[in-house]
Amino acid sequence: MPHTKATILLVEDEELLRAGVQEVLEIQGYKVITAPDGEQALACLGAQTIDLIITDLVMPKMDGVDFVKQLRKIKPDLPVIVVSGSTRNIMQRYGIDSIQVPGANASLPKPFKSVDLIEQVRQLLASRP
Repeated sequence: MPHTKATILLVEDEELLRAGVQEVLEIQGYKVITAPDGEQALACLGAQTIDLIITDLVMPKMDGVDFVKQLRKIKPDLPVIVVSGSTRNIMQRYGIDSIQVPGANASLPKPFKSVDLIEQVRQLLASRP
């Protein structure tokens, strides 16, 4: 269990996956705020103190790459984990060879194991100043 209740912003357009990941994180003691796309996620940032972001790569309105770019303009030090299962189009679009998005701190391919996600979250939160 984390010593302090960190707040995680989960950005995922798939409702069932969003609910499942939220439950996994809340069981670990984290407070979770969710958004279905990058635009709504950016709106959440002004209203809440966020300690870490987990974002999908492929979403409507604003994809994960554009979201991370916008995020870095306003929160350059906020840890970000990118998750994605369908990367080929995004990789071709941005000329990247993995889901490691510029500006992201970590990435996980879908489907991922809960323990792998929790480990990434713990590592990034532990490394924050």
